[in-house]
Amino acid sequence: MKLTIDNDVLADAAQWAFRAIPARPPLAVLAGMLLEAKKDSLAVSGFDYYVSTRATDDAQIDEPGRVLVSGRLLADIVRALPKQPATLATEGTDLVVTCGKARFTLPTLPVEDYPGLPKLPAVSGTVPGGAFADLVTRVAAACSSDPAVPVLSGVEIEIDGDRLILGATDRYRFNVAELAWTPKTKAAKTKTGKIVVPAETLRDAARVIADCEQATLSVTDSMVAFGAADRHVTGGLIEGQLPAYQKLFPTEFETIATTSTAELAAVVKRVSMVLDTKQSYLFLDVADGEITVRAGTHDTGMGLDCLDATLDAGQPVTVAFNAALLQESLHGIPDDRVQLNFTTPVKPALLHAPEQAATYRALLMPMRTTETTPKGE
Repeated sequence: MKLTIDNDVLADAAQWAFRAIPARPPLAVLAGMLLEAKKDSLAVSGFDYYVSTRATDDAQIDEPGRVLVSGRLLADIVRALPKQPATLATEGTDLVVTCGKARFTLPTLPVEDYPGLPKLPAVSGTVPGGAFADLVTRVAAACSSDPAVPVLSGVEIEIDGDRLILGATDRYRFNVAELAWTPKTKAAKTKTGKIVVPAETLRDAARVIADCEQATLSVTDSMVAFGAADRHVTGGLIEGQLPAYQKLFPTEFETIATTSTAELAAVVKRVSMVLDTKQSYLFLDVADGEITVRAGTHDTGMGLDCLDATLDAGQPVTVAFNAALLQESLHGIPDDRVQLNFTTPVKPALLHAPEQAATYRALLMPMRTTETTPKGE
């Protein structure tokens, strides 16, 4: 194999492919990055049996070929080289990389032992890259890190005609968002189905499609794939489904209040400074014209702060929330105003931007305390 390619292009491709290379590969060859030179392009790939990443770029191919080298080493080397044309050529069992006056010799790995990369499935449709990436970040914040329940570590994508519904939960909160997509065929618009995608796979996909007006989405019974320009990521699916969110989200509320998203987040952060590991919750006293946030005990210290709010409906209410989960839920609100919807102090509360519940909404389970739990429960 022998080829010439702009090193900044090669560095970008290597960094993208490196995302799928495991830190502690179960097999030595999985630490490798696959380079395939064909006709007038170079494909750089990584694979860990579950996720594959692939970048394809134009290159001057003098001798086509296929070679496997240490992914970390190659990525580090080309990232440090100047933005000049780089030449990659095999010499015996080595790959020689030259750029300017720099020359590196990398031992190759047995490419014949490298597992076959999954084939890119047919495109199911397209999604607006920026909007999809933004919602993935907000929704995936609710994914669980508990290995005992793998399905909770993923984001559920439901295809409902020309809508995609994203959902994630860790049992204590449930984030849901919706956006329009364009199915490739009219028949695809009638299909309805749900898949659960590992959160990390979606986060990697979001990074590559964030700046793209349109990105491709491919869905099969066992795989999901995203593509933008010449960058692709494929990932396996997680078996199972999340709890049906339609049954969890209330539609009628006793108390509705609206306030500044940023100010509430700032107040929560300040008051949380008095909390410790024994008490992780704080109280929201929601009243007409004001929300009071308070936390702490006489032993650990007490904090209290207030901000302006509008009581849109119902009566004042006091609710206790896990401070960290409330903070994360507020960070997901895509608006400078947040609407807080309560049923009772011990039932899930719904947070979303005013009149934008379909775009993104967070369901947050309150904490049960002696102050908020009704007598007899």
